[in-house]
Amino acid sequence: MKKYLCLLITISLVWSLPVFAQDSSSSIQPGLSGAVMNEAPLVPGIVQLPVEEPKAKKKKKDRRASESGGEKAEIKDIEKSVEQAMNSALEVQVQAMREERQREMPYLDKIYIRTSITPFKVQQKEEFLQTGAKDLRGLISRAKSVHSQARASYEGISLYNRRVLYALRKLFPEASITINNRQGVLSGDAFSGKDWRLSMRQPLFNGGTLWNAFLQERASLEAAKKQYAKIISDLVFDLSRAYFEYQRTLQTIDEHQAVVEQMRKYADMSEEKFKESLISEIERLNVQSLYSQIQFDLETARQEFEIAKLDLQKYLDLSNEDTITIGKTYDLTYLLEKAPDADMPEPGMAADWEPIARFLGDQMMPELPKIIDLSYANRPELQVEAAKLQATRLGERIRWGEFLPKAFLTWEAGALGEAYRGIGEAYGAGYKDDPDLKREWRLMLELNWNVGGNKVSYTYDRDRKAPSISQYLAGAGTQIRKNNVTIGILDGLDVYVNVKQAEVDKLNQVVELEKAEKQVLQDVKQAFYDYQKSLIQVRSNTKRAKWRERLRDLALHRLERKEVEISEYMQSVSDLVRERGDLHKALKDYYSAKAALNHAVGIQDYLSLEGNHGA
Repeated sequence: MKKYLCLLITISLVWSLPVFAQDSSSSIQPGLSGAVMNEAPLVPGIVQLPVEEPKAKKKKKDRRASESGGEKAEIKDIEKSVEQAMNSALEVQVQAMREERQREMPYLDKIYIRTSITPFKVQQKEEFLQTGAKDLRGLISRAKSVHSQARASYEGISLYNRRVLYALRKLFPEASITINNRQGVLSGDAFSGKDWRLSMRQPLFNGGTLWNAFLQERASLEAAKKQYAKIISDLVFDLSRAYFEYQRTLQTIDEHQAVVEQMRKYADMSEEKFKESLISEIERLNVQSLYSQIQFDLETARQEFEIAKLDLQKYLDLSNEDTITIGKTYDLTYLLEKAPDADMPEPGMAADWEPIARFLGDQMMPELPKIIDLSYANRPELQVEAAKLQATRLGERIRWGEFLPKAFLTWEAGALGEAYRGIGEAYGAGYKDDPDLKREWRLMLELNWNVGGNKVSYTYDRDRKAPSISQYLAGAGTQIRKNNVTIGILDGLDVYVNVKQAEVDKLNQVVELEKAEKQVLQDVKQAFYDYQKSLIQVRSNTKRAKWRERLRDLALHRLERKEVEISEYMQSVSDLVRERGDLHKALKDYYSAKAALNHAVGIQDYLSLEGNHGA
């Protein structure tokens, strides 16, 4: 009996599983239900899916799609609302900045204030400030985009591009088309007329002035491009110096703050010992003096930091309230730990500064003859003055071209027609008020020459005019040939003045080129020697800082053993902080010397200005 009951229960479970699987979910369930569903037509007792089920699925899908579409629409509305709120907040901020600018400088034009403070510029500044720690490349990119002098120089390039196109256009014929339609009264009779004319004027020979003017504009364009490169080079150099000064003051103020916090407990400890008569008054006053000196050094570091911050913000178009995060170029503790302990080289060795240079990341050692050659090839100042000299030489040629003959050919062609109106009854039905156009033309040759300060001109003119009712014998037209000679008396002496002025301008430009060359050589040598001196100074300050660290550690050890007083330990800490400050200054001079060397050579990345020295 128990066996039969177990068999019946098993059969009922097997038959009910597929039905439960189909009713509970529209998807195929793993296991037996999936197999049974695939073989439903062959297995008795299996309930097949109803025909209406796909429609229900479609309705569910449509409902889900509509729900998802509604969610997307809500998300879009939210994003749109957020964007509108941000735009309105930005407009309020811009308006407040404009009003503040107007209060600060009420004599500024309001149009200038509106154009200088725009939502786009404010948004760019906010994005720049919120992008995290900046390196030198990021600051240079920002400075290039906001530097007013660079923008003005770039617009100057556009100006000279247009001047080149204008000079090129003057080499080709001048053409014009004239169309006239007129009505009037002649001797009491109304008439109408119309005409058109095509005129072309071609310079056959102009003393070379047009071609030289085109070459002069091209030279001026090249000078404008090099002037822009010079402005960018100066900007990068000045910004690099401000950046490394900011780095120095930033790390110096951090170290001074840490030392002040560290020495405060020793100053308090000294006061407690004095109250308990454990130290003398001289020792107490010595500790107070040292602690006050450390606080004074901290205040000095803060002032230097604020000045360096203002200098850096000047190139980035930032206000005093804007806070900028700068990544550290180097870690002084890491440099002190990893610095090579090489002995002083023997006198006369040429590369006594190379080990510290390679340690600081300089893979290429500059050589003075090589960098001088590079400066001649890449320094924008020399290229600017050379392009200006070429422009002045071409200007002199233009002035001398005034003494050469000039020839111009003018050709005109067109048609003219005139007729009386309202006289058809007198002349019959064949008369038309609308005039017929008759062709006309003109050919003219002009010759001009400045002979010894006397302007001589000759004109040959051949003119064919169409018949006109306002002329005598109008039906025949007119044909004219003219030869005209004009001789002026000493009316061209200004050319001599212009030629001499061009010679003076050329000589002055030669002087400017020579001055630029001497300045470039001086900059290169000064930067090269400063680079060497900075490396030697870094090496010396590194050794002194290590020595001060050992003295500090020794003083701390002796203080713990009560062999010395607090003042001696504070003196060692103060000396160490000052020595580390001198090392910061030496590193700043080192990086500034590299920036000066890049500027002197004319290659921005000749020496890498940033390295991963434990930062």
